[in-house]
Amino acid sequence: MGVSWILLGIPLGIVLLYFGSEWMVDGAKKTAIRLGVTPFLVGLTVVAMGSSAPEVITSLVSSGNPQIIVRNIVGSNIANIGLAIGLAAVVSPIICRFDGIRFEMFSMLAAVLLVSLLSLTGTLGPIQGAVLLAALIIFIYLTYKLRRGDPSESSGEEDPEKEGSGKTPAWKCLLLVAAGMAFLYLGARAFIEGAVELAGVFGVSDLMIGLIVVAIGVCLPELCICVVAAYRKENELVVSNIVGSVVFNSFFALGVGVVYTEVPVTHYTMVFHLPVMIMMAVLALIMVRSGNKVSRPQGAALICVYSVYILLMALFPELTQGLI
Repeated sequence: MGVSWILLGIPLGIVLLYFGSEWMVDGAKKTAIRLGVTPFLVGLTVVAMGSSAPEVITSLVSSGNPQIIVRNIVGSNIANIGLAIGLAAVVSPIICRFDGIRFEMFSMLAAVLLVSLLSLTGTLGPIQGAVLLAALIIFIYLTYKLRRGDPSESSGEEDPEKEGSGKTPAWKCLLLVAAGMAFLYLGARAFIEGAVELAGVFGVSDLMIGLIVVAIGVCLPELCICVVAAYRKENELVVSNIVGSVVFNSFFALGVGVVYTEVPVTHYTMVFHLPVMIMMAVLALIMVRSGNKVSRPQGAALICVYSVYILLMALFPELTQGLI
């Protein structure tokens, strides 16, 4: 049965992820044009919320094993920046004007800093959850207030698809986004389960299987959206998807997960995983600020940093306590 699922799950997952990413990117762009806003704003909200849905669902159903909630959010944020932005930049340099996304970049950094600060108590519970959800409301309000009618959002370039996209019915735009979300989720599940079976067939240890799942599974939707968007030169969607996902993961997915249960934060999470998450956010901010882009070498550097993170967990299994 394992071999048959490998033969089916991995290719099926790849196909679903491909079409899900294509439809999500296409639907987000057409929705933005239809609403008269930029793809950045749609990516920061609609696409980010959709790609963060697996983390939210995991948080909601993990009250019986609360460590999964923290593992899920911290691991996802690290992988989003290290793998998703890194691979997207390797595919195509991500051009993004720092002055135009200053608020969002600092919001991403503030989100991971707030999570780390609240974790210093050793426990995340209803009070911390309420703080995180309140921060999300403030972020959404300020984002729309700053972005609404802001002419600086426009790149000034005419979009050859704009005329046709503007005529796309609203229901079709939303259907593309919804179908993209569904295919991304199903594709990620099929690919991960097939990959786990494949690792088992080759005798890979449970620890390495866990690391593979964390490395690939937590950011597959964001990763696929970013790679497809980078290939199609939709730089706004690449940046906004990751920035929005980190913010929604930190404020919303973690917030709803701890608002009704006490979640202990392990020693290694505080001294290793949370600092790595902060470092990734700082690296992304510095890269964008220094040159208004994430270049191919910088993308490769992010992937290398993430690879070292995974390697350290493989060499020192105690670092995975509370994570795998």
